Amino acid sequence: MTSPDAPAPRRRGRPADVDPERVALLALRHFDEHGYEQTTMDDIARLAGIGRRTLFRYFPSKPALVWGGIEPVVGRMHDVLDAAGDDELLRDVLARAVTESLTLSPEAEEATRRRMALMGTHPALVGFGLTAMAANRGILVDFLARRLGADPEGLRVQVLADAIGSADFSALVWWARHDDGPPGPVVVAAMDQVLRGV
Repeated sequence: MTSPDAPAPRRRGRPADVDPERVALLALRHFDEHGYEQTTMDDIARLAGIGRRTLFRYFPSKPALVWGGIEPVVGRMHDVLDAAGDDELLRDVLARAVTESLTLSPEAEEATRRRMALMGTHPALVGFGLTAMAANRGILVDFLARRLGADPEGLRVQVLADAIGSADFSALVWWARHDDGPPGPVVVAAMDQVLRGV
């Protein structure tokens, strides 16, 4: 039986189907062991047993690889916020959206923990992900404006969306370093601090 960190054998001919999450997890483990800056995309391709061109089709850069797991989380959050009934309290909808979006398989949770720990020590990675975070912010702005009956461009909605988004991100970085449980409860606790007084 081979180690999950052992490079997969390379095959000639048409490349096999690539599991981007598996590639990302292998890379994230390698970053922890050998250093983010010291690891090249060629190292990652070798580790995953795929060609460099194949790797770049899925992840055009190392920062893109680190941020690669955000889309499914944002999608699940969007689904909950869009489907919520008007009779459910704003806080309860947000807490459910956080919990459901961050209910992860063991491998995805490990990858998320490694991603957030890496972002906590490499601020440039946070800057790279601002575009990805903007999608989540837009979802929050739309939901808050509907629920509060407020202008989505108004100060209250804009500041509240930023405060919740920042608290969620900060909580995930803290969770990655300090908490062995699932991330959802930690993020909900941080969000509750923001929502006090709303």
